[in-house]
Amino acid sequence: MNPHRSLAAMLIAAIMLATILLAAPPLRADSPQQQWVGDLPIMAGMTIEPELGFAFDSPGGRIVLVFASSAAESDGVFAYYNDALASLGWAGSDGSWERGDESLGLAQVDTSVGRLWRIRLSPR
Repeated sequence: MNPHRSLAAMLIAAIMLATILLAAPPLRADSPQQQWVGDLPIMAGMTIEPELGFAFDSPGGRIVLVFASSAAESDGVFAYYNDALASLGWAGSDGSWERGDESLGLAQVDTSVGRLWRIRLSPR
């Protein structure tokens, strides 16, 4: 067999395989949240306000502050975070959780852009 034909056939097969793999939807576990900030779940339907939040590592641990808007009722937001954070090893409920050396707080706050949810992760 002609080596150029063999190489061409292998190249065509590789291109076809790559096309199939790239066109397939990504495999992932189904989860109730649609977004993550670091390892913090963000409830589906929440819109993050990136200009208001920040994240950095301090000598005492990481500090993350996220602001997000949501049309969901507060009971639904707290129920979501109670379930989602418990499955990630956080203990607590209704706005205050702890895991290891970290604490996480969730509250509605009034800001210059309106009423938002504040998710605050900090060292204990």
